[in-house]
Amino acid sequence: MSAVDTTTQQALELARAEARTLSDQLRQARADLHRLGIADQNRALVCAALTGAVGLLVGIGIGSSIRRK
Repeated sequence: MSAVDTTTQQALELARAEARTLSDQLRQARADLHRLGIADQNRALVCAALTGAVGLLVGIGIGSSIRRK
């Protein structure tokens, strides 16, 4: 096996391990939300959407103010 094959194999193993970790974290987050109940899930989703919208508006505002200068 060449050095490139070994490096590629190691990178694939690392990516698989990271994917498993992220999958486990997502599964845990879903379980936590499920324990909170459906009303709290909706509240969390609405809060996340509003936070994202505010962040987007702030980013656009900062970008446009920088462009004017």
